[in-house]
Amino acid sequence: MSDRKERDVRRLLDAEPTPMVPPDLYDEVVRRGSRLLRRRIVARRLVWWVAVCGFLAFVVWVAVADPFVPPPAQVTPPLHGW
Repeated sequence: MSDRKERDVRRLLDAEPTPMVPPDLYDEVVRRGSRLLRRRIVARRLVWWVAVCGFLAFVVWVAVADPFVPPPAQVTPPLHGW
């Protein structure tokens, strides 16, 4: 840190009159934090729910459609030696 910056920081920290913190600041911060936490929990649950539903839809589709079985041949093989 440069000497000038250090002096400025020390001057700000050593200043006698500190700004007053509003008395209801803590309650406001707790309320907002709780709301953000609830939103994050709901979003996480929604993502998991969508992922599980997508996985179940994929499993049902695989069970019903047999997508990994090769399609039947369109041309009959030649008959030799009859």
